[in-house]
Amino acid sequence: MQGPGTFGRRNFSWGLGSFAVLALPAGGLAPALVRARPGALPTGWGPRSLWVTRPQAQESVRAVYWAEGRVQAQGYAALNRLYRDIDRNIEHPMALGLLDLNFAMQQCLFKARAPRPMVLLSGFRTRVTNARVGGVEPNIHGLGLADDYIYEGLGLPDNIHLARLFQVGGLGIYPERGALHKDVGRLRSWVTHGRAGAPAARDRP
Repeated sequence: MQGPGTFGRRNFSWGLGSFAVLALPAGGLAPALVRARPGALPTGWGPRSLWVTRPQAQESVRAVYWAEGRVQAQGYAALNRLYRDIDRNIEHPMALGLLDLNFAMQQCLFKARAPRPMVLLSGFRTRVTNARVGGVEPNIHGLGLADDYIYEGLGLPDNIHLARLFQVGGLGIYPERGALHKDVGRLRSWVTHGRAGAPAARDRP
């Protein structure tokens, strides 16, 4: 398996507004994440960590969740806690594939601009909470495969560009809410206008 500098041997140019164009080997990395399992990333990446904030809970976590070929229990537990259904205070194990996807996106962003956390707006949802917020069924949030998020400090177009660069499953765009959905389920995309309501998902051809 190739290291991070050569993985996939495809470079993508990502223009962030007036920011300098960044060349990244992201093209080969994203398909590996579709597997949504431990070890999907090249071993050369070393420890995997995430920096995530949850405004609704006024909490922030910077944690290593994977190192030396195995899950790091303390860091993984901290992320699961942050991703909990806040309404019902219930935790659920989050898919390592989703965390790996977040890690890859964050590393891309760290190289392009100053490090910043991912702002988590919704993580795990029970069926009760999913129904309350107008989420569709089956509840992919309830499987630990999805999150709603945004990177503050980036315009929505740049957030969308980053999400599309690393899309491996579902991608939802909520322009009026200034938020995105991503998951490691089947490949599809949608746009939902308005402040609330369920996405009218449509499969990508």
